[in-house]
Amino acid sequence: MNLDDYEKQYFAKYQAFSETARFILEQALRATENMPRPQSVQCRAKEVESLRHRLAEAGNLDTQTLEQDRRDLAGARLIFYTNNDVDRFLASRLIHDNFEIEEDSTKVHHPTPENSGARYRAIHYTVRLREDRLHLPEYAQFAGLRCEIQVQTILNHAWSETSHDVVYKDKLGDGYGERAMQGITRRFERIMDEYLIPAGYEIQLAQQEYERVRQGKELFDKDIANLLNNAQNNNERYEILSQLKNYAMPYYDDPQAAYEGLKDPLLRAVKAARNTEPVPIETTYGNTKGFDADSVTRLAVEIVENLRYVDVVGTLQLLIDIYRDEPNEGIRQQIVNAIKHLSEYNIDAYKQVGPMLQMALVDYLTGISNTELDSIRPIALTVWTEAIQSDITGSKWKADSVVLSTGAVPASAQLREVRDKAITALFATYDRSIDDAQKRAVLSALDAATRTPSNAQYSNELLAATLKDATRIVDFIAERAKATSYELLQHLEHQFLYDYFRAKDLVDDTENRFGSQAEAEALVTAIFKFRDTINADHQFVQYKVLVGYESVYAEHWTDTEFDFKGADEYRRQEADRYIDEINAENESDWFELIARCAETNSNDLATFPVFSNFLLKLAERKPEVAERLLAKASDNLRNFLAAFLHGLALSARRDIYERIFESELESATKLTGLARHLRHPNIKEPDLAVRLLNRAIEKEDSRAVTEFLLFALEYYGTDKLADADSLVRDALTFLNQRRDTRWVYHAWFPATKFYEELTPERMAQVLESLGYLRQVDYQAEHILVGLAKRQPEAVWDYFGARLTQEAGECTKEGLFEAVPFQFHDLEKELSKNPQLAISKGLSWFARDRKLFRFRGGRLLSNAFKNCTPEFAIALVELIKSGGEIEADFALAVLQNYHGETSTHVILKEIVSRYSDDASKMSGVEISIDNSGVVFGELGFADSLRAKKESLAEWLEDERPAVKIFAAKHIRELERRITEEQRRAETEREMRRRSYEGEDDPGNEAGN
Repeated sequence: MNLDDYEKQYFAKYQAFSETARFILEQALRATENMPRPQSVQCRAKEVESLRHRLAEAGNLDTQTLEQDRRDLAGARLIFYTNNDVDRFLASRLIHDNFEIEEDSTKVHHPTPENSGARYRAIHYTVRLREDRLHLPEYAQFAGLRCEIQVQTILNHAWSETSHDVVYKDKLGDGYGERAMQGITRRFERIMDEYLIPAGYEIQLAQQEYERVRQGKELFDKDIANLLNNAQNNNERYEILSQLKNYAMPYYDDPQAAYEGLKDPLLRAVKAARNTEPVPIETTYGNTKGFDADSVTRLAVEIVENLRYVDVVGTLQLLIDIYRDEPNEGIRQQIVNAIKHLSEYNIDAYKQVGPMLQMALVDYLTGISNTELDSIRPIALTVWTEAIQSDITGSKWKADSVVLSTGAVPASAQLREVRDKAITALFATYDRSIDDAQKRAVLSALDAATRTPSNAQYSNELLAATLKDATRIVDFIAERAKATSYELLQHLEHQFLYDYFRAKDLVDDTENRFGSQAEAEALVTAIFKFRDTINADHQFVQYKVLVGYESVYAEHWTDTEFDFKGADEYRRQEADRYIDEINAENESDWFELIARCAETNSNDLATFPVFSNFLLKLAERKPEVAERLLAKASDNLRNFLAAFLHGLALSARRDIYERIFESELESATKLTGLARHLRHPNIKEPDLAVRLLNRAIEKEDSRAVTEFLLFALEYYGTDKLADADSLVRDALTFLNQRRDTRWVYHAWFPATKFYEELTPERMAQVLESLGYLRQVDYQAEHILVGLAKRQPEAVWDYFGARLTQEAGECTKEGLFEAVPFQFHDLEKELSKNPQLAISKGLSWFARDRKLFRFRGGRLLSNAFKNCTPEFAIALVELIKSGGEIEADFALAVLQNYHGETSTHVILKEIVSRYSDDASKMSGVEISIDNSGVVFGELGFADSLRAKKESLAEWLEDERPAVKIFAAKHIRELERRITEEQRRAETEREMRRRSYEGEDDPGNEAGN
């Protein structure tokens, strides 16, 4: 068809076709529920003169294939009122369900760098009538015809029609009006940028706000409290609470009255949820897990926290009521965090009521009984801690950032009063504490009263207040020093040392620039009194030397450089001196102190090195004393058996060493200690090692066998062991029978000799043990690296065995993970032989094609990070020599990468061989488009741009199928880039308006 044919024969047919398309669209819109109604649906056939002009511009006026060259000979346009209406329509399948959409024809018009920021905005589809319609007589004449359907808003339509008529149609010709037309064009661009686009977003936001208000009103009219009371299960409760949070509460005209009416129903809903079993949620795709009590409670706490300032005391009591019977520790912490946000000095709240909010909360707790306070201790400590803080903070959320503000609480008589009340309450709580853990929590809270703001200027009055409160706290602790544990005294002296240096600077300020010299002097006096009181206990001084890393010694008070090396050397010298001092007269006193040191509870390895070394040297230099000490040692002290044995083995009393070792071997109560002793570098007792392992196995002492195995692996092939291979065999046999893998997490040493002499039998035992692991973490990987250096195929088979286990199978430790998310070092060994890896992968693929991509395929991609050149070449050769199975296998692996260009050589090979296979071409597209993590609002669009650029060299490939694929996918990427840019810009503009709109109800009370 040429232009003349179109004008004389086909124009009327295309006009009829466009009217038919409009009719189908209008009928479909009427028949579809919840579909936005358009402002109008227009149609037309392309005017002949307009078409002639376009063809002339393109230099194609003589075309004989007009129906192929132009997709818009027939056109229909849906004009909606708002962006929301357009998005709702696009999200439907109305066009897909009623027309055949031409492949690769959908186009999103939006300003992007690729189109030089062209302002025209719309979505275009090229469609044909579906086959079922073409079989009807009234539609048969339209077979083969195409229609372009355009979708846009009324604002964009008005702009495009007007600008098209003025800028495009009315060309004035050369030599006249060029500058004026440029100015008019810029004006149209400014109209779009400064008026129409913002107006569209503002209308969109207003429409969304209205929808939220309307949904909230529907809930409001139903009586939320009654709905909650009558909810039958946790799914209903969660749905009601979600709607309450998102749609109702932000729009209450009287939030205080609403909150008063909701507090009791919220609490009842939480209590009812705890007594209700989850009910599955029915969906069209089957049942899904229903909401549990934790989900309901967390949401209820979020609602309460969002409205915390409506009624601060009521909120505190409501959160206490929820906390009291809550079994989930995570939710309890969420409640404590909500209390913190309620109690903290917030800039906006402080401007309105000063410290009266904190005063109200502290006073409310004062009216609660001690028994009740102790049952909600974390909540009470949080309220009191915030009341004595000197920092005041605030935050303001913006569309793309949050502004954090911090300052100092203004000093005032009210602040002094609330601090006094909180400190008094904390003192009383300290005296009711029953153990060191509770006392430490109170001391941590009290410490807040001694600190000035960390990142803000503060007044001299506030500084003086913190110094006075610090003095008061030191005096309080000093009065109770005799009843305080050594551990706490050690901690407090360390803390007060830093308070001393802070106060000393103020005392030394002769000009008294901060007006707090007297208060600082009082604090220094109180600290010295505390220091001298606790150090009058000679045993405490000795305890500080032997145990802990927070210890403070005399030189700390005069030499700020004494820390670390100086203190460590001092401790070792003092410990040596103590050993010299031990004699028959004071032996019992030393035994008492040593037993007290061993009682110290610690999760920190820095607590005991000096003490352990002290026991070692004591046993070496005075073995008789050590023997007597061990004879009456408590279980706590016997935990240091290894240190005693180290010293005894090095002493002159071999008989004592052997006697104690034999006794311990016979009693079998501390076999782990014996194994740790044998690991000491200076100990060589191969015969005892054999006997120890046999005894540990006999007594079924898994911990001792584990410790022995670590010893055997570390010193494999040395004279510390006889027949090391047999010992390792027996230890692994014992542990594997019990599926005990604890040794894996402590085998951090190289064990080079063991791996060098590794036998197939031992390899199998080690891999069996590793097979019991729930996941392969870096500790297990450390062992696998050693194995892979000698027998990589066995390691591949190990992972193959893990892949046969049920994905997500639950163990007592958690869900089973067949392969790690990533390797840390193992890939260096596994990637040395791509052919071996591929052969193993193919066998796994044959076994489980459905999940291979996510399991075995991911494992291979982890082993060959970024698709190494060697791996790529091996896959290309596999595809060339193989068939469809090999190509599918390669795609399952490649889809785990992020579209690295190193994978393109493989993908092009697949395209060249299987371009007619839609499934494989889809896999190629996925492999190219995978992006991994992207950053920034336009991060995904930028990632797609990079993908598009990477395909440029495909267009130069000598294989036609590769060129065709690349050209097609580049067009698809261009569409997605524009679509993503449109989505990201809309999201940004809507977010900016939501956060920064002056009349935004979301910024009102409760936030």
